[in-house]
Amino acid sequence: MAAGRAIRPSTVALLGIALTVAVAAFVGGFQYVRNKNDSREQFLALTREFTTLVEERFQLYQYGLRGTRGAIIAGGRINIPRNTFKEYFTSRERFQEFPGARGFGFIVKIPNELTDRFVAAARADEFPSFSLRELAPNAGERFIIKYIYPLEGNEGATGLDIASESNRRTAALNAARSGETRLTAPITLVQASGETNHGFLILMPIYWRADVPDDPEERVKQTVGWSYSPLVVSEVLKDLGARREEISFSITDISDDIQFYRSPGFDPKIETIVGDEVEVFGRHWRLNFHPRPAFAKKYAGVSPGILSLTLALLGILGTATAYNFSRNRTQAMQARQEEEEMAYKIIDATPQALLVIDQAGIIIRANAYCERVFGWSMPDLLGKPVDDLVPPGVRDAHKHLRENYDYKPRDMGSRQDLEAVRADGTRFPITARLAPLSIGDRKLVVAGVTDISAQREAVKVMAASEQRWQKMANSLPQLVWTCDADGVCDFLSQQWADYTGAPTAPLLGAGWLEVVHPDDHEPLMTVWRKSVETKVPFSCEFRIRGDDGAYRLFFSRADAVVDEDGNVLRWIGSNTDIEDRHQAELQVRALLQDMEDRVTTRTAELNIALRDLRNVLDSVPSMIAYWDRNQRNRFANKAYEEWFGVTPEWVKGRHLSELLDEDAYRESTPYAEGALRGEPQSFERELTDIHGTVRSLQVHYLPDETDGEVLGFYVVGFDVTAIKASEIAQKQAREAAEAATRAKSAFLTSMSHELRTPMNSILGFTDILISQHFGVLNDKQLEHASLIKRSGQHLLNLMDSVLELSKIEAGRITISIEPVNVVAIVKSVMATLEPLAAKFGVEMRAPSLGKDNNFVTADVTRLTQVLINLGSNAIKYNRAGGWVEFACEAVSQETTRITVSDSGRGIPADQQSGAFQPFNRLGAEQGKIEGSGIGLALVRNYVELMGGGIDFESVEGQGSRFWVDLHSADVGDVVDRQEEIDVAGPKTRRISGLMRVLYVEDNDINRALFENFMEMLDDVEYLEAEDGATGLAIARDVHPDVIFLDIDLPDMSGYDVLAEIRSDPQLKHTPVIALTANAMTGDAERGLNAGFDRYLPKPFKLEEILAAVTEQRDAIERRQRPRVKN
Repeated sequence: MAAGRAIRPSTVALLGIALTVAVAAFVGGFQYVRNKNDSREQFLALTREFTTLVEERFQLYQYGLRGTRGAIIAGGRINIPRNTFKEYFTSRERFQEFPGARGFGFIVKIPNELTDRFVAAARADEFPSFSLRELAPNAGERFIIKYIYPLEGNEGATGLDIASESNRRTAALNAARSGETRLTAPITLVQASGETNHGFLILMPIYWRADVPDDPEERVKQTVGWSYSPLVVSEVLKDLGARREEISFSITDISDDIQFYRSPGFDPKIETIVGDEVEVFGRHWRLNFHPRPAFAKKYAGVSPGILSLTLALLGILGTATAYNFSRNRTQAMQARQEEEEMAYKIIDATPQALLVIDQAGIIIRANAYCERVFGWSMPDLLGKPVDDLVPPGVRDAHKHLRENYDYKPRDMGSRQDLEAVRADGTRFPITARLAPLSIGDRKLVVAGVTDISAQREAVKVMAASEQRWQKMANSLPQLVWTCDADGVCDFLSQQWADYTGAPTAPLLGAGWLEVVHPDDHEPLMTVWRKSVETKVPFSCEFRIRGDDGAYRLFFSRADAVVDEDGNVLRWIGSNTDIEDRHQAELQVRALLQDMEDRVTTRTAELNIALRDLRNVLDSVPSMIAYWDRNQRNRFANKAYEEWFGVTPEWVKGRHLSELLDEDAYRESTPYAEGALRGEPQSFERELTDIHGTVRSLQVHYLPDETDGEVLGFYVVGFDVTAIKASEIAQKQAREAAEAATRAKSAFLTSMSHELRTPMNSILGFTDILISQHFGVLNDKQLEHASLIKRSGQHLLNLMDSVLELSKIEAGRITISIEPVNVVAIVKSVMATLEPLAAKFGVEMRAPSLGKDNNFVTADVTRLTQVLINLGSNAIKYNRAGGWVEFACEAVSQETTRITVSDSGRGIPADQQSGAFQPFNRLGAEQGKIEGSGIGLALVRNYVELMGGGIDFESVEGQGSRFWVDLHSADVGDVVDRQEEIDVAGPKTRRISGLMRVLYVEDNDINRALFENFMEMLDDVEYLEAEDGATGLAIARDVHPDVIFLDIDLPDMSGYDVLAEIRSDPQLKHTPVIALTANAMTGDAERGLNAGFDRYLPKPFKLEEILAAVTEQRDAIERRQRPRVKN
């Protein structure tokens, strides 16, 4: 029977091969689909990873722009010097942390009309080759690249107007309007012209003020410029991602539909996966991906072909084995029995209740622990359906689960309640572990059962304890919470409800995330998941929304509660409100940042100041240095290189003796020691410079003294070679000028003498003729004599003016400044000028002279001369029926103004600038009015000598207005010294008795004139001599009552004659009056100092001579009058 039922080996083989092929085909197809799905999921994850990497890589560059912007703002925004910007760039080690950035720079926004000025300033800022560059003509506002570093590789960028190209201009304006960083569309950089449309400019706006306006157009107006960086995309994305060998991708700018990047290995012919659209600094990009061979290799999975082939081979092998099946069946059964016995021995030895159940649900094996757990004896358990060990109410469900068991290891009862039934019918909680067991061709299940009754009791105890714990948690001010071992929230304290204003129930599980700030979700959960996975304590800061809708910052901390085996039972945590502390910290940070910024700014300012000071000191041609108390140098400027041929760096740290030669150091030592005692030193020395030129050096050693301690001394050395040469030249020029002045004075003295001598005769004899003392003249003769006198007097006035101007120029005129009554002076001048005004038919008026006690500080004589000159000019150059007006007014508390106005012809506008020039008559040369053109020049000099000022205004054909400003005087301190001016000439009278008059003069005409004067007096005996010796002889013989003496005599000077007279006891009291043509500055003073009683210049006037004689006659009469005795 057995042999008849056996299947033939050939049939077994055919059936085996057919079955093998079918199974291999099915498994291969299944594996192919599975591999494809797994690979796609892995690749999609990889595309998301690289999309994030691209976004993060471009985000990196805004940190460099922020640093650059901060440096620009700290350096003065548009005024930041080039060297300051360069120093910042160098300090960042060329921004090596920003791959693909060709540099960092500053773009300035300026109006087009200021382009030339901007370029000139940029050239002056240490960049003489700076020039404007355009990509296209631009007549609008310019955005010029002022700085970019490094310069190497960016030569074509400096000076480029990016507003001359639309993409660059649009991105710059978008950044200015938004206040945020912006990228240009893909462009071709001037730094990388071979990379067509593979570059960008990334721009960050810089504004004039920290408080940026909300309105976009106002932001543009407030824009200074942009910090920027040129980016080459192939360099930016180089070496992106650790898995770059597995994936290739391209990036397309969606707005312009430009594919500007392909990663290494990207093949446009391969079908790609389109990634998400991303926004990067205002640009919208699309990324396309395809896998590379490395990815396909990594995620190929099990090859369907190999798997099918393997199964086929195994099937064939199994078929071949079937031939031997019958022969080996006995051996297989024996091996199976041994395997089963081994498995059962392991089950019996396991210290846990284990049941072995077959596919029908029958218990075929149980170990001894099952008797303890279930209360059944071993014989009763074996052969019993396992369904009988569960409560009756769930047996159908249990049977269903058992029949559908997938023979995979599984834990049961840990998450849901699971109960079993003992032999006595009692129910108890259990956990079960199911594991498949194959013995031969039998599929069994091993169920490990654990009685957890004790644990459940412990849980109940813990529940009661937890109620007490929760009550305590609700009393704490913190927001207390707990989670189970998997991190699911199962408790929130009452403070959560009080703070959030919501019941806690909806917040359990993951509901509490609803009150967490959206921006904090991801970082918070990342930290929480890591703590749950690693069982390490949890801590994090995040914001929670309160019942008022405002978020406050909390610090959260939680620790895991673990059992004795280290398994987490639950998590207990609390959230503490740290918003106030956080705000305080922010304020402290802001304060610290502000202080740091100030320190940085101040440090930058100090560095700039030190640099500027160094530059200034180096630009000074004088030597400047500092030597400490040990005479070692601490600083020297570049001038030392010119003098000694050594650099400041060489000098620093060296002893003074190393710089100077032995003789120079020996000479300098006493001065250095004096300076170190705190005594400033100054001296001069000759020094030979490196060119062999001997130069004069003025040296100052200035002590550096602090709190009474001398720390060192400063050395300042001035090259005074040119000054000394200039002093010598000035001395020579001064001596030459003084010689010229002396020569001019001598010439004027000679001219005055030579002119006055004949003029004396002309005017003197004319006066005699006009007086008609020696006979009556007819009208014609009298007219001619008057003309002679007038012409002579004009010539005499001209000589006096020239001499006066010469005295002023030589600085030898003296004035007497004192308080004078200016109103009285004006009235006196008007009285003097009244006859002249009547002659020319001009009205004199003074409607506004002010108070009679108006005083100024002036020289009476000079002020009178000034006003007479101005008044006479106003009269003579007026028109018939015109007017001249004098006025006085206080223009300020310190100044009084005297005004002389007229209605005359005025001064032409083109001649007004020369009004005060000597000998300039302002176009009146051809007129009938006599004048020299010296008057106004003298007037200005007189006014300035008195400390005042003079000016005028004039309109041709309408008149002129001259004013003199003088310092006001305090009327309380003034004694009116103004005397009444006797406008009438001196009166002469006949004297009685005999009076002797001696006249010593070498000119016979002057003697004849003087004799005629004396004949006009009664009882005067006239004596004369033509030289000094004769005059002395006559004086000693007759003892004259008065002697008139010329200075320039042929045999001896008048001073010598005077000395003889004063040394003669008989003559020493005789009055001696000088009559001379020497009328230069100082001549009269010299004569009076020598002993002359009076000094009368030629030409002398009749009334002056008669007055002098009369004065002496009165003195004689007083002496001869008898005394009356009491």
